[in-house]
Amino acid sequence: MALALLALSAVTITPIAAALDSSSGSVLSVSQSDWEAFNASVSGRLHNGVPLLAPCYKAFNGREKTEDTQRCTSLQENRHDHVFVSDQFGGYQQSNWAGCQATGDNCAMKITVPDLDTPATRHCLQGSVPRRYVDARGVEDVQKTLRFARDNGLRLVVKNTGHDYLGRSSAPDSFALWTHNIQPPIALTEDFIPDECSQPVGDVITFGAGQQFGGVYEFANAHGYRVVGGTSPSVGIAGGWLAGGGHSMLSNELGLGVDNVQQIKVVLPDGRYITANRCQNQDIFFALRGGGGGTFGVVTEMSYSVHPKKPMQFARISIPGINEDVISEFFSAVIANADKWASEGWGGYILPAGVGEASTISLGTTMLDISEARASMQPLIDLANRPADSGTLGNASVNTADYHNILQAIIAREESLIFPSSAWAFSSRLIPKGSFHGDNQQRLSSALHNIIKTAQAQDVPASSTLLIYAVAPSLYSRTMPETDLPGGPGASSVSPAWRHGLWHVIFTRQFDGTTTDPSTVQEIWQTTHEIMNPLRELTPGGGAYQNEADPFEPDPVDSFWGEENYARLLQIKREVDPTNLLTVHNGIGSDETDGRYSCYPDIKV
Repeated sequence: MALALLALSAVTITPIAAALDSSSGSVLSVSQSDWEAFNASVSGRLHNGVPLLAPCYKAFNGREKTEDTQRCTSLQENRHDHVFVSDQFGGYQQSNWAGCQATGDNCAMKITVPDLDTPATRHCLQGSVPRRYVDARGVEDVQKTLRFARDNGLRLVVKNTGHDYLGRSSAPDSFALWTHNIQPPIALTEDFIPDECSQPVGDVITFGAGQQFGGVYEFANAHGYRVVGGTSPSVGIAGGWLAGGGHSMLSNELGLGVDNVQQIKVVLPDGRYITANRCQNQDIFFALRGGGGGTFGVVTEMSYSVHPKKPMQFARISIPGINEDVISEFFSAVIANADKWASEGWGGYILPAGVGEASTISLGTTMLDISEARASMQPLIDLANRPADSGTLGNASVNTADYHNILQAIIAREESLIFPSSAWAFSSRLIPKGSFHGDNQQRLSSALHNIIKTAQAQDVPASSTLLIYAVAPSLYSRTMPETDLPGGPGASSVSPAWRHGLWHVIFTRQFDGTTTDPSTVQEIWQTTHEIMNPLRELTPGGGAYQNEADPFEPDPVDSFWGEENYARLLQIKREVDPTNLLTVHNGIGSDETDGRYSCYPDIKV
């Protein structure tokens, strides 16, 4: 009942312009001569959007075709490579967002490589892959694409690497702007002074919209720096990752991604190319750092802080869940110590598991020496070293290591478990500090443990995972620059819950991307949505990280931004994009009836 009352009183998303319904905004409404003239204006960079795996099929969109055997072989060999997939316009890291989940239309394959049966027995369908796109290489391409979409009333989407977990870089019968190939060389500037500013802000690297974390990490490490960023090298740093906030193993110490941006160059929806920083266009600077991707403009260049390398104490602990009691002890230990660990600089990833599986932690800090770090982790070390039938219950190590090497090990492990051929459903919650003290500790422990037990008991055709990311900027937020506090010229628009929380908890379901039954997909999403409700009820005001959130979050305004930030963002949106040219599902100014969202599953919130 508490959740229902909360939803009724919540501020709802306010549309700012009439939506493009399912019968308008089609690329088919533009004449061939107009397309040809536009293509000439962008130097031949207009292309037909084709699903990644279409070359393996003998029929595409209802028409027989010749299978491209050579191309198909390459696709079969590389379709689990995240970087390869990000380099293809028709590639999406979660295959369900390339399809139409409301109808079952898709062009997917099973996880097994090679999958020869699916393309031999089914047709490839367009799904939500945009029908046409511009492979933008610079500012003029972006400006001309925005103008053409606006003049022709097209459903426009912006795509970078295809990592969006909320389906915001795809849409049925749409026209796309692909920014992935805007990649000038990365440049390092020491004592960088942003345009129109008078004081240096430290060392930064400047890169284009399409630059990915893999390249940024290698460049920074070679020059003796660390960078705040995630655990996927194929994510575009200047795309939706940054626009949604951007978290990192280093965020507790060094802040979120939005806290590390020093300057952004962006094309606004009306075509103006501007520079935004703490000294000029502060409203745009605010909106682009937390307001959400594909909403306020198209970023073409970013200048981002880098930090000198430091030795890191790294804890890697694994504890098998031999029974429910051990799992409860694991939860109790990590919850009881969470606030203390945050104050000591620890950040990273906790993966709790059910009976028969191992719970693990991967946490690091640069603020302790090795003896202090081992003492800090003693509660979990003791649990891991408890005598068991085959020696000890688990294993634990706390060692001094290079952060870059730690990050590469985490990346390798993650990429061995996550495949672009898979389909994914997400829900999540930011957990405030108050949940880690007093009686709330046991309530939180029970809620998390029950998520695992509930997921294991449900008869749903999907595997499930509970993830705990200790990535909130807890320490950083205590001493962040005065300029970046609310109301300051460097304030960001992320949810205030980030500043008052400790954990970002995610529940995921991985399912077969070739699923064509909409009711099956709906059930997977519905149960994924509902399983987070007890945690939502336990953490009022806790918020959610919009980049890894439930697309059907019941209160997106309060969860993603907070009412004060939302009001300012809505006003900025009205000023820079009154016709809602750039719009995404549950974004600022969006309209749920827009045809771009017609392929989302129908979930009861």
